[in-house]
Amino acid sequence: MKGEFMHVRCAGHIINLIVRDGLTEVSENLLAIRNAISYFRSHSNRQNAFDQKIDSVRMTRGRLPLDVKTRWNSTYLMLQRAIKYKVAFDKMETEDKLYNDHFLEIDNGKKRVGPRSFNDWRAVERLDKFLEIFYNSILIVSASTKLNSHKCYGEIVNISTNLDLLCSSYDSELKIKAEEMYKKFDKYWDGISNIKLMLIIATIFDPSKKLHFAKICFAELYGAETPTYKEMYDKVYNLRIDMFKEYSDRYAKSQPSQSSQSSPSSQSQPFQSSQPDVSEADSVPRLFTIDKRYKAALNEIGVQVTKDELTTYLKEAVENPDVMMGTECDVLSWWKVNCGKYPILSQMARDVFAMQVSSIASESAFSTSGRIIKPCRSCLTPYMVEVLMCTEQWMKQDIAIESRVLTNAQILAEVQYEDQLEKEFCIEV
Repeated sequence: MKGEFMHVRCAGHIINLIVRDGLTEVSENLLAIRNAISYFRSHSNRQNAFDQKIDSVRMTRGRLPLDVKTRWNSTYLMLQRAIKYKVAFDKMETEDKLYNDHFLEIDNGKKRVGPRSFNDWRAVERLDKFLEIFYNSILIVSASTKLNSHKCYGEIVNISTNLDLLCSSYDSELKIKAEEMYKKFDKYWDGISNIKLMLIIATIFDPSKKLHFAKICFAELYGAETPTYKEMYDKVYNLRIDMFKEYSDRYAKSQPSQSSQSSPSSQSQPFQSSQPDVSEADSVPRLFTIDKRYKAALNEIGVQVTKDELTTYLKEAVENPDVMMGTECDVLSWWKVNCGKYPILSQMARDVFAMQVSSIASESAFSTSGRIIKPCRSCLTPYMVEVLMCTEQWMKQDIAIESRVLTNAQILAEVQYEDQLEKEFCIEV
């Protein structure tokens, strides 16, 4: 199950393309908000004047973040904070003359856009509703340092369902905008019903979801017991059966054949004698074990387990993540613990979870080297570049903080112990 089955489109890029199309239509409205925030961030006195307006309406103070134009997620965070302090912006416009004079200045040959109007607020409030949908999904699909292939299909369903809800909004402009974005979303994924089935298979290998989650997604997207619902279920059912057969054949070939080890005489009469086996070479009787005799009989009689791994796995109850006190279920650890119980399925899960649903992480790694090697730092050795890149990744890595605090003496003792082990190892070698 490799090749085109494991190749899926980058979910992060699809979300970015859809959001970019939506931002271009409200660029002027965004520019008015951005210019207002730039005014407050340019000087401490202006920031203090804005804080006073916040205090006058009895709101909690907060910094106004300025977005990076090339990163729409920062634009969402900027709009979210600006909408929160909308009343303070209005008071600045009615009471602060310097604030209004700022927008009368000429910027790049034309009058600076702003101050923001009622239409600007309406446009960014609509945009904020859309960005919230995609922002939550992009954090899971691309901004996570953990396994996320089993979460991609759920986020696709979330985006599709939320856009569909906005399409039935009473706000005519919001409805039109939602319909346009839904068409683009469906276009980029080549139709929700034509989506890569491996994304759905990945959710089945999540022990906290299994097949129940896929059924709920089908019912939410297509309606329960509809022809499309049954068609999607049949596709997923046939694919997982075919995958299990393929991996079962591969796993069976890797295992030694036990039936060929028994002699023809023992096959015809498995219970002919209960005496210990005697070697023809030295006529010394070998130790008898009932387990060996039972395994030989099991191979000849053909006794098999009535249920295969796939059936057993799907019929067992799903793991409840709430039992783990709010912590997320670690699917890799679960399969590592249960690989003995599901040897074939664990191999399938290993390959399915290796599927990359976003290429943003790899692209970010290449762009990191471009940020490190600059014209003023072009003489760095390859070793130093590697050190800088690894150090940055280690600092961003989600490392659990230990509850105990090590003293200097304990740290020194651990270092000395490691040095001693290295010396002993070298001596033995």
